[in-house]
Amino acid sequence: MNKRKQTWKAAVSAAAIAASAAIPMAANASSITIDSVTQRWPWNNKVDITYTVSGGQDVAAGVFAKIVFTATIAGQTYTIDGVHDIGANASNGTHTVTWTPPADIRAKATDCTMTATLSAADNPSGDDYMVVELSGDNKGRISYEGLLATQSASDERYNTDEYKTTKLVLRKVPRWADRGVLPNAAKLSAMTGYPTGYSGDSTVTANSPAKWPTARDYYIGVFPVTQTQYQTITGSNPSKFTTAVEGNVVGHRPVEKVSWNTLRDSTAVTASITPSATGGFFARINHATSRNFDLPTEVMFEIAQRAGSTDVYSWGPDPSEDYIVSSENSGGSTVAVGSRLPNDWGLFDTAGNVREWCLDANGSNSSTPTPNLNSRTDAFTPYTANNRTYRMYRGGGAYAYPVLSGKTSERSKASYRDGNIATTVLDTLGFRVALIAD
Repeated sequence: MNKRKQTWKAAVSAAAIAASAAIPMAANASSITIDSVTQRWPWNNKVDITYTVSGGQDVAAGVFAKIVFTATIAGQTYTIDGVHDIGANASNGTHTVTWTPPADIRAKATDCTMTATLSAADNPSGDDYMVVELSGDNKGRISYEGLLATQSASDERYNTDEYKTTKLVLRKVPRWADRGVLPNAAKLSAMTGYPTGYSGDSTVTANSPAKWPTARDYYIGVFPVTQTQYQTITGSNPSKFTTAVEGNVVGHRPVEKVSWNTLRDSTAVTASITPSATGGFFARINHATSRNFDLPTEVMFEIAQRAGSTDVYSWGPDPSEDYIVSSENSGGSTVAVGSRLPNDWGLFDTAGNVREWCLDANGSNSSTPTPNLNSRTDAFTPYTANNRTYRMYRGGGAYAYPVLSGKTSERSKASYRDGNIATTVLDTLGFRVALIAD
């Protein structure tokens, strides 16, 4: 440990401010105690708040709560909304959340205080889900929500009209050290990282097994982006499948015929997205939210798709129409997202409906996927190969193929990889949104 880091840690420890507030909630003796507040200076000015709740939220009993923190720094007061700003969990126990104050603010021991209040809420608090408002007076506003009593209860909550039209919902994939919050944490307990790849199938090329002990949280869309969501953000709908079909709400179908370049206003994997009210999808949503949404990397996508599974498919060894949208059960078109079962983490349509763009370039400059995912340095760094024009996609795009039987069944396998030129628009190709947590 270098001397600068030792000095910084000591200084932050001295500057840490602790306060507490006992707030009655319903008939319970509820309280929240702030245990420590530390700033990550000099590397950044983010503030980690550790607190303990007693008599707070009880999701199993249907009792929900929320937290509001108030920080006073150099005479200036900042309200930190636990629902809209940081995803603070109000359940009993000790938790840590991170607040990003305005730029250049540095707290000092002599001029910083923090208090907290605990109150009743309509939805469970926590950061398992991120919800983005896409329209109306609150366009661009982000809120965080916790899991309901079971994953299936949350699946039912979000598999509804508003989360396919006026709101965008993303599921958190926690950093590996925090995997215990996942509904199938026991499956992951003996692993060394989130799994990708499958060794028992020669049809899946260039993707041998690997484990990813991720160091950061990330969020990924519960659904592929729908036609209505895309049109709400961009004002247009390039999709082919826009006619009414019995049993399907047209606007709930995934958007397709969108190119990688158009989505990102870029031709380079390494190019950052410039927020803009008039750019492509990601430029516009980032302008509205002041966040850095983007396509997921291949590793991010497969970790989320597998949801801890090391099998051929995320649900088991054999193809299943309970999960897959294919030509055998879709009538030769896309269907409304959420029409099949989700995986263990509540993600829908990861093995069919549309194939989905990923951030990575393809090393072969063709549709043959290379290199092996094991060549990645971490889950969040895409393969660049900026001299290559091909980009990778995942997810199957199964509606156009007879994947439930026969040779092409590999298209819905969890490790299936393919790619195309970044300017390509296909009615089998869409995308979902991702965000890497700071």
